[in-house]
Amino acid sequence: MWEATDVPPSLIVQRAKDNLDEWSCIQRARQPQMSTPPVFPWTKPPISYLKCNVDCALFNNNTITGFGFCFRDSSGQFVTGMSNYSHSATSPLEAEALGLFEAIQFAIDRDMTSVIFEADCKLVVDLVYSPIVPQNEIGDIITSCKHLMSVHNSYVVRHTRRQTNRVAHSIARASLSHPNPYIFDYVPDNFVLYNYQ
Repeated sequence: MWEATDVPPSLIVQRAKDNLDEWSCIQRARQPQMSTPPVFPWTKPPISYLKCNVDCALFNNNTITGFGFCFRDSSGQFVTGMSNYSHSATSPLEAEALGLFEAIQFAIDRDMTSVIFEADCKLVVDLVYSPIVPQNEIGDIITSCKHLMSVHNSYVVRHTRRQTNRVAHSIARASLSHPNPYIFDYVPDNFVLYNYQ
């Protein structure tokens, strides 16, 4: 009936299939590809070392600073951890540095000898090993960290990916839910230690 031409049914079906294939192809191209994110597992420290993961959290438009850290041994077992918060306006960089300082001080107070501190803020880790320290609040905190580490030369600070720092991040996020400060002597039920190598 269309333009007085007679089209066989098989051709109509083929055209419909071709149109459907084109439409499906365009729809797949429009949708973002859902790929599985890479897995970065937490790694155990060497024998006789502890590993301390440190992170911070900012609340209430950065007027409350929370931090958290946890220590695990060379078998991956949770040893202890702590959360704390303060009502002070700080930058994220200052908060990360303050969390690191508190973790180092905590380790010293408990006579921990060989500790690898891991933070997911690369700038803080770089500043700890930089010969040049900024002349501001962050510089003061970094200088304090350097002083503590100079007295305990078996302490090391390393950068880690955010994905491997989830336990410390969870503790920092929960800092407002606990008495201030709060020391963990066991793994809380809502914290998962995640896979490690």
